Amino acid sequence: MAMRFSPQEILTMAVELEKKGATFYEELAQKATNPSAKEAFSFLRNEEEKHLEFFSSLLGEVDQGTGFIDTMEEIENYLGAIVESGVLGKVLKGVGLPSSEAGLVEVISFGIEVEKESILFYQGFVDFIPQEKMEWLQAVIDEERRHFVYLTGLKKEWGGGS
Repeated sequence: MAMRFSPQEILTMAVELEKKGATFYEELAQKATNPSAKEAFSFLRNEEEKHLEFFSSLLGEVDQGTGFIDTMEEIENYLGAIVESGVLGKVLKGVGLPSSEAGLVEVISFGIEVEKESILFYQGFVDFIPQEKMEWLQAVIDEERRHFVYLTGLKKEWGGGS
């Protein structure tokens, strides 16, 4: 059975995921020797930093008790299962990440999995985020989808197949 998380804990995880994502892409940008890879990873870092600002703001609001819906057990279990069962849990724990010796395609494949699970994770927020924040949340989900497609295209472009 998956762990249950409060809205504060879920948003804290989102903040941590975005911080770690920004750091991950920054490190890749610094190590990249391919100019287009450097540009791609810098772009993704900047995107993660925007998401970090959004989720940090939401966390501040939920800490003040501003309009957040008490989560249902089913939603809390769903979000907990996503974190525990996949790559997002590895990111939060800092384990199972691609090594510095990993090839570009391996790193891109990892990024694809992170973006895919992030979409599922953030879609779970829909049931407890205040309605006035929904447009911003949907924008983040849409950006994660674009990142998924972007990374999938880079993987193909750089010889990683589909």
